[in-house]
Amino acid sequence: MSFKSRTLLFVICLFVVSNKLVATPKVKTIPIFNIQVDSLIEQQSIRNDMTQLELLVLYNDALKEKKPADSVNIFKKLAILNADLGQPEDALIYTEKYIKNTLDFSILNSEAYNVIRGSEAHKELSENYMLQIDWISFIFLYVALIGFFFTVIINFSKKANRCAKLFISGFVGVHSLFILEFVLYISNIQYRLPHTYLIAALTALLYGPFLYLYFKSVTYNFKFRTIDLLHFLPTLILIVYLFPMYSLSSNDKIEIMLEINNSYNINRYVIFISKVVSLFIYAILIGKFHYSRRKEEDSIKGKKPVNRWKKTIYAIHVIYLVSYIIYGLPVSGLMLSFPYFINYIQVSIMSVMVIYLAYMAYVQPEIFKSYSVGTSENTIPPLEKYQKSGLTNALSEELKGNLIRLFVEDKVFKENNINLEELSKRLNTTRHNTSQIINEHFNINFFELINKFRIQEAIRILKEDIHGSLNIIDIAYEVGYNNKVTFNKAFKKETSLTPSEFINMQIKKGLYK
Repeated sequence: MSFKSRTLLFVICLFVVSNKLVATPKVKTIPIFNIQVDSLIEQQSIRNDMTQLELLVLYNDALKEKKPADSVNIFKKLAILNADLGQPEDALIYTEKYIKNTLDFSILNSEAYNVIRGSEAHKELSENYMLQIDWISFIFLYVALIGFFFTVIINFSKKANRCAKLFISGFVGVHSLFILEFVLYISNIQYRLPHTYLIAALTALLYGPFLYLYFKSVTYNFKFRTIDLLHFLPTLILIVYLFPMYSLSSNDKIEIMLEINNSYNINRYVIFISKVVSLFIYAILIGKFHYSRRKEEDSIKGKKPVNRWKKTIYAIHVIYLVSYIIYGLPVSGLMLSFPYFINYIQVSIMSVMVIYLAYMAYVQPEIFKSYSVGTSENTIPPLEKYQKSGLTNALSEELKGNLIRLFVEDKVFKENNINLEELSKRLNTTRHNTSQIINEHFNINFFELINKFRIQEAIRILKEDIHGSLNIIDIAYEVGYNNKVTFNKAFKKETSLTPSEFINMQIKKGLYK
């Protein structure tokens, strides 16, 4: 045999031997199309990991052979097998493929997933698809329920303006609905209740109108007119825009949530931009309306708590506007994502607002009353503690006259040690009667009455001091104050100016030489 023949024979033998060494077991060379994939587990006796590995190979091969329509069940088998074999990454891949093809989340109830519990893949599956009920979602849910309770119960109150009740309850209601939707979203309950998807979007443009109309209601006797319906026109347009999405089936909505169905592509930035514009416009309107009337409203004694309340609500509204912009930019796709906790900050601000509104409505129901600026017909009525007083109308008028004489002629307010007890002695009546006279006829308390006369006297002195020869502290002592700080606070509270600012204003007007 020649050298070439021997070499050729050696190569052939080497090739045969190598094929024998790397040959796969017969069980894995069975043509997959001859096996019913759904009955593989029934045909195989799964007693150990090797059998599961063999099945894993068979399913992977079957996935390559089967048509896409036949692959769904294989995804499920591969997901469970990979989970049972402790391969979390592959389990994640096939689980998501199965869920997105079937919308069936029950696969996650399989005990096989206990093997990969604690892995990053299982954590991702849990956060994305499994129910997530924790203390944060519970607190937000609790706040939403409080908000809904307030929305209903406030309308049964008889001590509040009807329009104010409706608008403030609507304002709280839309916030509560947003919080509820957020709870359903972070807990993945929305996959089980798909028709709750974007439920809060219907009310996205109601925040501003409700708050603005509430401010009008508690500022004067506001009566809702037909033209005021224009405030709700943008909401109607938004509902029409969203209606095709709301009319979709539950499966279609789940596919939208899973981002596997773009047949109805709702532009989130449309909702975001329109809501930001609405919040911004009404923030300006409310601010202009409120602050332009604040000085007039302060003249209505007893309404200062309402003004403080409105100022706080307005501040929270502005903070909410800023937080919503930060929250909405990444959600709408107009900017790169912010850290996820930003979402919680925004909802937390809404929750604080809801709790604050509900609490204040409980402890101060008078904040929902309306008062007319510039009139005395709608000032706060006397306190109930005076309704059963034995003070007759004739005696009341007599004491009122004596009280005015003490203040106007005798100028008792200049005495720095004057108090309600001393004033009652000079009126020759009881402390209770003196307090009642002041409240009934002046709609203020004793200290407010004293300060009012003292500041009016100080203004008179300042105007007469055309040469500016008097010091502020001298004027403070003259009208009955013991120190400059108290005088400055009382002066600014009454006139919205400090004594120095008042003097400068007089100089600008040319009243001082």
